[in-house]
Amino acid sequence: MRENRKNAHLGGDMAHPPGAPASGNSGSGAEGPQRGRTLPAALPNYFTGAEVAARYSKVRPFFHEEAVRCIRAFAGIERFHNVLDVGCGTGQSSIALASVADRVIAIDSSQEMLNLAPSRPNVVYQLGFAEQLNFAAGQFDLISASSALHWFDPESFFPQCHNVLTTEGLLAVYNDDFTTHMQDAAACKLWMRSRFAKRFPSPRHGMRDIDERKATDGGFAVAHRSSFTHLVPFSREEFAAYLLTRSNTLAAIQSGAQTELSAAEWLGRELKAILPDGVDGNFLFKCNLWLLRKAALPACQLR
Repeated sequence: MRENRKNAHLGGDMAHPPGAPASGNSGSGAEGPQRGRTLPAALPNYFTGAEVAARYSKVRPFFHEEAVRCIRAFAGIERFHNVLDVGCGTGQSSIALASVADRVIAIDSSQEMLNLAPSRPNVVYQLGFAEQLNFAAGQFDLISASSALHWFDPESFFPQCHNVLTTEGLLAVYNDDFTTHMQDAAACKLWMRSRFAKRFPSPRHGMRDIDERKATDGGFAVAHRSSFTHLVPFSREEFAAYLLTRSNTLAAIQSGAQTELSAAEWLGRELKAILPDGVDGNFLFKCNLWLLRKAALPACQLR
């Protein structure tokens, strides 16, 4: 299985002006979120477990360099000073940020994910939570959340970001998701929306756009929106492994509705009609990016 999935193609960028450190990784852990906490029951974490993390690190597409390019282009600067990467997972987003930042602090609520994050001299990985950013006021000139906002409590996350971001800093939120389209294979879209969606229904927290009202309530205004598409090559085995990292599949397994083995075997059988032996497919993903600036906090947040 090929590791660190690279894009086969990047589509054009479409801008729309709006109206505890992981073992083996760098960092002292002297600052940042508290240790030893668990996620609230209302916010399930499907991405714990060493096997889930290992599969995630191997098959999730690496598109983050293009997202970081868009962020830097809008900011109009060559490098950021201090960056906070929230919900960093296995560190794909953090590595992309490290190339344009003096220092990156990357936090995630899954220690298993952090254990697989690649080390860089200017990246510190820490166990932490989006709703409790225990950093100094105005510490970061960029905060990033890649394919993670839909797992956060926005009513806590946005005010926390407002506190630790500099006055002129940026909050970058971007989500990347499979569009259900496979190049030159119309059957894939039908299968994803009927067979796959029926067997693995989406959990409560599905991929969604940013809630601008909640962002405003948290003291932010959208300054820029853009999107780009990219093709990811998968064999049948790799595509099945990717589908096993999606939250709807993981939710079915953790609930007991499916076992990991039964889910993998079902995917293997089902995908034979779409991807025959020895054939790779090109799968279309789309990334939506929002860049937000600090605005005045509502009076209720200042109490």
